[in-house]
Amino acid sequence: MNGRDADTKVLVALQRVEKLTPRKRDLLLGHTPLPSGLLTAEMKPKVAAALGESAADFYRCLDESDAFMDGLADRNIGWVTYLDDEYSDLLRETEGRPQVLFTRGNTALLNTFAIAVVGTRRPTRYGAKLADEFAREFARAGITVVSGFARGIDSCAHRACVESGAPTVAVFGCGVDVCYPAENRELYASVLSSGGLFVSEYAPGTHPMPYRFPERNRIISGLCRGVLLPEAAEKSGSLITANTAVEQGRDLFVVPGNVYSPESRGTNALLRTMPHALTLSPEDVLEHYRMRAPSESAEAETVQLNMTETLILDSLHDGEKHFEELLADTGLTAAELSTALVNLELAGALVQTGGNHYALC
Repeated sequence: MNGRDADTKVLVALQRVEKLTPRKRDLLLGHTPLPSGLLTAEMKPKVAAALGESAADFYRCLDESDAFMDGLADRNIGWVTYLDDEYSDLLRETEGRPQVLFTRGNTALLNTFAIAVVGTRRPTRYGAKLADEFAREFARAGITVVSGFARGIDSCAHRACVESGAPTVAVFGCGVDVCYPAENRELYASVLSSGGLFVSEYAPGTHPMPYRFPERNRIISGLCRGVLLPEAAEKSGSLITANTAVEQGRDLFVVPGNVYSPESRGTNALLRTMPHALTLSPEDVLEHYRMRAPSESAEAETVQLNMTETLILDSLHDGEKHFEELLADTGLTAAELSTALVNLELAGALVQTGGNHYALC
């Protein structure tokens, strides 16, 4: 909703005052039944006391409201306040909610059944495959995938939705008009063309800063019924999202990883303290919510595997392997293995990763 009543203008002006924390905004708004009450003569001393030096910024932003909102509309950027029906019902009831979300895209997604998929910025092939697989299955089941548009797991999840023709929601730690990271420009455009949504509590034009990303994580989990971590390092920012999700009463789903991989230390450590979060497949998550993805289209071509090809795929389920390892695992001759690998690669079942190594697609 792009309303311009007095309540909306007050909330947008407060949201634009950068030095105000969500808690300070909540405390200030708690003095009056409606935000516009802050404009009364009797409230002005309380506004001045609560905002201090930021009071001048608030009143300046208030005076500029119409011009500011006109500028947003010209750039196809909207805004939704917690008073609007379009605002996420889940997020509205969450502590520390933003009073305003700046948006670009399909705001109807704010009130759909959503699950966040977050994780390391440096995923292994295993982690990237998990993010892709889970996101695609969630999309097929009609679940909206939410993430933070960061490098790594986040981008894998958004891209999987785009390639599936499904809308996805990206929560920014900067303005919705600032594509960060820059290499995701093509993905940014694809999310919009797929009916997706970008949201941020930061005003358009706000540049990314390190402290803003942990702040936005509460919005990622706040929009969702649950949070999935396919792979996370020991100090991954996604662990903040996981902890916030628990505090918000959201469900947490964690996929175990390679015990030798640094990029799985965070998720494996979580499972030691929260073993009930153990998740091995998208079906685990869907069953938790008593949901099911539709069966594959009857027109989809079924790939018939022979015994040789089945042996190879069974071996690769353990992870990426060299040609010589596959020889030892399968007991095939070099000629038999070479022929089968070519056939499986053409069928899209596996990929050659370099150095005569192979992995499942």
